[in-house]
Order: sequence, then structure tokens, then C-alpha cells
Amino acid sequence: MARAAGPERRLLAVYTGGTIGMRSERGVFVPGRDLATVLRMLPMFHDEEHARARGFPEDTLVLPPASPDQRVVYRVLESQPLFDSSDMTITEWVQIAQTIESHYGQYDGFVVIHGTDTMAFAASVLSFVLENLQKTVILTGAQVPIHALWNDGRENLLGALLLAGQYVIPEVCLFFQNQLFRGNRVTKVDARRFAAFCSPNLPPLATVGADVTINQELVRRVRGQGRLVVHSSMERDVGLLRLYPGIPASLVRAFLQPPMKGVVMETFGSGNGPTKPDLLQELRAAAERGLVIVNCTHCLQGAVTSDYGAGVALSRAGTVSGFDMTSEAALAKLSYVLGLPGLSLDGRKELLARDLRGEMTPPAVEEPRPSLRGGVLGRGVAQLLSLRQASGCHWAAAGSWGLPVPPGAGGLGDGAVPAGVQGGLRGPAGVGAGGGRPEAARAEAAGNLEVVALLQNLRGGAGDQAPGTVRPLPAQKCCLGSNLKLSCCGVSCSFLLRPAGGTVPPGPPPGP
Repeated sequence: MARAAGPERRLLAVYTGGTIGMRSERGVFVPGRDLATVLRMLPMFHDEEHARARGFPEDTLVLPPASPDQRVVYRVLESQPLFDSSDMTITEWVQIAQTIESHYGQYDGFVVIHGTDTMAFAASVLSFVLENLQKTVILTGAQVPIHALWNDGRENLLGALLLAGQYVIPEVCLFFQNQLFRGNRVTKVDARRFAAFCSPNLPPLATVGADVTINQELVRRVRGQGRLVVHSSMERDVGLLRLYPGIPASLVRAFLQPPMKGVVMETFGSGNGPTKPDLLQELRAAAERGLVIVNCTHCLQGAVTSDYGAGVALSRAGTVSGFDMTSEAALAKLSYVLGLPGLSLDGRKELLARDLRGEMTPPAVEEPRPSLRGGVLGRGVAQLLSLRQASGCHWAAAGSWGLPVPPGAGGLGDGAVPAGVQGGLRGPAGVGAGGGRPEAARAEAAGNLEVVALLQNLRGGAGDQAPGTVRPLPAQKCCLGSNLKLSCCGVSCSFLLRPAGGTVPPGPPPGP
């Protein structure tokens, strides 16, 4: 992202219709024509004196000075016909993209004036249709017509023009109520309030107040200098199916029939759905005949995960995770991916799982933990495992995370665990919570000499001991039979150690 340079920044405002220019006829709002004429009469949208001095044609408007050495000059291109956004489809959005393509070399940025009801769908579709975008494209509109005394249209349109004119943000955005969002991250959340949109899983790219604050780390960077590509072959036979409790398999079967080629399925919570065998069979049968089903949560925030069996069952039935995409973005992405020529079914599913336009947050890849095999920690644990149980061994309380203590050791009662040792060993020469005494000292006081030796070995593993050497553990007649949690160099490992000739004490119950 960069601040736009030059004394003049030229923008094209594509007016498609929507509430911002509507007029009341017989008590209802209908699209109103000649928005440019209205803007020309508002001083905040047109500096007539400067336009005359520069000899601009009638269809060219110019904003008052945005900065001492820069002007934003723009032209309004009105669609024929104008639309209520409820009537907009992929066909109209591809036409908007083609309009941008045909004027791409003449203008520095673009503003699309659009109705709010389907603006999130439009922004998502445009983000995939426009590839190699290197100029700013901002969608905006209003909840109240610009003609009304109290309205949000003037603020929204002026903000969109200023941001598109003064900054280079090379992606499709949506500006509303002083916030600039990534277009494929938004959803409409309110039918009446001026704050009609939110971006539930990504902060705004910019916030406008007394100052303009740009979240530069979020703005996507231009990759290469490739020419703008408009993908007009979007797949139209895609749909959106929202699951509800008790939804019959017959309804799902009817929805998934040809000519449907892809479906975004809104599920519960973190991607869960009914596990009735007949419903899962319908999903499986559809997936086997090549229908692509994307699993998206109907929750406003969060992502599809594999935390629950109900979600795993859907995945095994052939669905593809939509992660944290909005349903609008998932539907647009599905239409785009299915419209690409020459891809196999697996190739399309692979693309759906990748972040293509900043539309989703890919799951974090956990770094592999080092293997215990052959390491100091592994050899130490192996030696502990080789100890044999003695008849006088006692256990800590069932379900604890402590270590066994010989009877009466260190002045403690039978089966007691010294404070600081219970809860697991916390690393080489770790310090317990009870008074700051080292764990090794606590273990030694309790008579757990094998624990002392293990802690010494762990310290050696951190650098105090020559590589490849392990001090032998004492042949103390005691055994380990609880959950032992060890931590070394910031890497935690958990072990379940079974006492010789005994059973494993019950651990804490699993979470829900």
C-alpha cells in the first residue's frame, strides 16, 4: 500500500443503482437516475470553480482539495438499466468487472456504487473475477438515499472517493461507516443502522476519523506486473444450503441434484451437522458424482474445524472445509474455481482449500516437535521406564499429575506429592510455585532420586552436559505410574507410564 502521488488522481465511479440514488414513488423506493447531476449540486462532491478553470467537460466532477497539492477528479458512469441490488447476479457483476477492464488504463482507481443488500456478494465475486489487480476498487452505497436530510450516503461515497483517490490499495474493498474492509471478508449485519457491515474474521484495512489509519500489514501486496485478467467464465450452477435441526435427507437430496455443480453448506458451530446415516449418504453420493460441497459455519465469527465428531463425519462424507470464509466469499470462490478450465476435481478442491484473494485465514501449521528417540530426554525417560516396582511404592492421588513418593520420604505422608513437583516437571532446573525452590531439590527432599537424576540429565540436554552422555539413574526401588508431563527447552511432552504389574491411575476426564 502506498500514498498515491501526482497532482491529479482520476477515478471512475460506476453507478449500478441501490438506495443511495433512490427516489420515493408511490410510497416505495425505486432506483433514481442522474446521480451525477445530484452530486454536481453538492459542494462537497464538486468544485465548480476549479472545474471551469481547468476546462473539464460536463461529465467530469472534481472534489475540493484533498491535500494542498492533489485533486481527485472523477466521472460517474451510470448503468443501463439501474438495479435494485436484490436483482443483481453473477452476470451483472462480471459486467462491472468488464467495465473496469475496459477503462483500466484511463483511471487510477474505481468506485462501484451498489445497493447494500447484495453488496457483500458483489465484493466477493469481484475479488475473484479481477485477477492481478494493481489499482484500488471500492464498493460503497447507503442505507438512506442521498437526497434525504439525514443520510449516510454522502459520507460513504465521499470516503470511498477520497480513499480510492489518495491511496493505492490493490484489492477489492468495501467502504461503509468510516471503515474500509476487504471486500471478500464482509457480510451485511443490519438492515437499518448506518453500520450495516462487519468483517467478522479480519480487522478493517483502514479507519477514517480525524485521521486516516491504514492497517498496512493487512493490505495485500501487488505480486508481479501481470496484466489485469477478468475471469468471465464463472460457474452459475452453484447454491447455498443452510442446515437446520431436523432437516430431512430428502430435502438435501433434492437440492444436490443436477444441474447443481457446487454447494456452500452452512453448518452449525465449528462446522458440525446432523450425523443421521441417510443424510450423510446423500452428501456422500453427491460428492462421489463430482458435486463440490464447501462446509461453512453459519456463525458470524470462527472457523470450521475438526474438533467434533459431527464435523468429522461431514468431512468423511466428502465436504471441503471453508475455514473462516463468509458464505458470500465461499459462494464466489466456488463459482470461480468451478469456472476455471482444465482442472481435475482434486485440483479444484485443492484450490478451494488455499487462500487465493485474502478471503480466508488458513489454519496454522503446527511445527513438528523433536523426537524423543535418541535424545537426552528420551534416554532419561527410557531409564525411568526400566526401573522395577518395589513393594513399598505408593501412588499419588488418582488422577493427579504428580510423581510417586516412597512411604514417609522427606517427612511427607504416604502417597503425598511435594509442592512444585505435582503438576509435572517444568523443565531443566525448573522452579516450582511453592517458594521458588528448584524442582530437583524438592524431588531430592522427597527421596525421588531418579527424578533428581532425570532433571540433571535434562539440564545436560539444555547444554550443561556433553552430547551423547547420560549419567546413570540410581537403582532406587520405586516406580512411575502416573501421567508424567515433561518440558524441555520450551517443548512439552506428555507420557502415560504404567507401573510394573499394576494399572494406570485414572487421569482427568476428557473435555466435552
